Amino acid sequence: MKQGRSAGAPGGRGAYFDLMKRILLAIDRSAPSWEATRLLLHMAPRLDAPVTVLSVVPETGRTGADDRRRREHEAERDLVDDIVKQLVTAGVRAKGEVRSCKPREVAREILTTASRVHADLIVMGGRARGELTGLLLGSVSHQVAMGAGRPVVIVPAAAGSKVILRRIVLVIDGEGDMEQPLTATAELAHALKASVEVVCVSRTLGDDVESDQTPPAANPDEIALSKAAAALRKERVRVESRMIENRHGFAPQIASEVMTTGADMVVIGARAIGWIGGDIAAGAGEAVLRRIHRPVVIAPARRRAASAR
Repeated sequence: MKQGRSAGAPGGRGAYFDLMKRILLAIDRSAPSWEATRLLLHMAPRLDAPVTVLSVVPETGRTGADDRRRREHEAERDLVDDIVKQLVTAGVRAKGEVRSCKPREVAREILTTASRVHADLIVMGGRARGELTGLLLGSVSHQVAMGAGRPVVIVPAAAGSKVILRRIVLVIDGEGDMEQPLTATAELAHALKASVEVVCVSRTLGDDVESDQTPPAANPDEIALSKAAAALRKERVRVESRMIENRHGFAPQIASEVMTTGADMVVIGARAIGWIGGDIAAGAGEAVLRRIHRPVVIAPARRRAASAR
């Protein structure tokens, strides 16, 4: 892992910093996109990372589509230019792009652009459609989060234009490499001057129940919880940690935790949430987003090589 400035230096930053080098902001004219833009205008100067502003215009085959596409392209170009101007005024290096594609390929175009500009973080608005719709049909934000391979900040319209975020909840499990979730959380915590609560939801739905009631010698979730908290403290992040018993399901338990603690942002760092099984942190993110109306960061833990199939 690339090392940043030493954590021992005054105001220093350790190994989890200086990894968010470039940001992609994907926008349209929806209310969630406006909220995502407001949040990024607050975060980007603090992250000190250049931003690419992208708008994707879906192509249609209707009569007169060429004229309509040209007008839409011009309107989106004006929108992108306006946001770029706001970012530059805030001291952020920024550029804008407008792309066209088929309606079903919007997410692919966002992912392609993210790879081309080497974005380390994607920020976008999201219309949470609920668990089953998000998984079976898929919103654009869901598709992007599933395929990004990097943290994705999804901001709902109901975020209410709140950009002063003081408390972040990081959700982890004991089954994955935590580098990506910790990187995202550490950088965002310092950029937003926020404290962090690291939580792990025990016995997630779908987990196998051990027939042997003898407790294991070491609980991997508790070990991961302790290591994550220690790593964040090393980065001089104010942090608390605790296990949460799963009484109602992953998303409802996280939503309850957010409401109870007054958290302003959630980072989903869990690799497998055990709801249907597999790497479906993006589905979990939409389920949480629908309940809490706060920004959700999808930064799933990578599968450890030893456990990979």
